Amino acid sequence: MIRQSTRLLALACVVLSALFVATVAGVLSWLAEASAPQALLCAGGTFAGWSVLCASLISAFGLLES
Repeated sequence: MIRQSTRLLALACVVLSALFVATVAGVLSWLAEASAPQALLCAGGTFAGWSVLCASLISAFGLLES
């Protein structure tokens, strides 16, 4: 049985890593001469994709089970 604090820590790691990866993707997109809205859209898509990927991985490892 996984403790509630472990689940919260895993989800916090997902969100923080997604924010980091999305920030890097947005900055790189902006430096590649994309407009600010295009860079923001790229960062948002990266955040969503990374979050889903990480959440599915920790779910596969059983960290989100009750």
